Amino acid sequence: MKDVKGRILLVDDNEEFLDSTKDVLEEEGYQVVTAGSGEEAIREVELADFDVVLMDIKMQGLNGVDTFMEMKKRKSGVKVIMCTAYIVENLIRRALEEGACAVLNKPFDMDLLFRTIVKVGQSGSPATILVADRDNRFCLEVQRVFGSQGHRVVIAHDGRDALEKAETYSFDVLLLDLRLPPADGLEIHRQIRAKQPATHTTIIVGHPDEMDSAIQQELRKENGLTTMIRPVDITQLQELLAELCGARRL
Repeated sequence: MKDVKGRILLVDDNEEFLDSTKDVLEEEGYQVVTAGSGEEAIREVELADFDVVLMDIKMQGLNGVDTFMEMKKRKSGVKVIMCTAYIVENLIRRALEEGACAVLNKPFDMDLLFRTIVKVGQSGSPATILVADRDNRFCLEVQRVFGSQGHRVVIAHDGRDALEKAETYSFDVLLLDLRLPPADGLEIHRQIRAKQPATHTTIIVGHPDEMDSAIQQELRKENGLTTMIRPVDITQLQELLAELCGARRL
């Protein structure tokens, strides 16, 4: 008899998918509980602990994102991997913003699924990152990379939106555009840090021609702040965040 690798809650409104995926996961050594709806999944999370919840993002009745939000109210540390066979960008973005550990496409690449389950099951506390930038492509890339690692990434495209997000979320890291209308990234940094002094660090991103001597001098006055030059190397950004926030967080 195989050792049990972990407990998985498998949630989908497709009974055939539930049965076939349950068989594959059990053959891999996992103990699997299934739920055919969001409401049933919430009840299962209330009754028992799971290492990972693997849940369809688009279900009849309560969708995967709303189910995840209700789960978090009951168990804040629940780890969820979303899966989808559809292009549902709004739901995917909401899922990642709410802290889903990853989003996988159906039909599954089973090797990728197993690797993701192991990574999510072993991961520590996720960080919450605000990325506020005029470049939507950059925002989505940061969300994709860090969201797949289990971190919550919240996107804002201007200063007002960033400040509104700070009323809803507590951030560990701020990743801010230097020229963020209507103010700038530095001013947004100051206003959020005034409300959230526990924010770990701020990274200001700008083009080389924006980082003149006066700006550099101003930036050096700020605590818990560093800078990166565009175009941002995502690998370098991961290394920087890991160094700044420590291995427990990132």
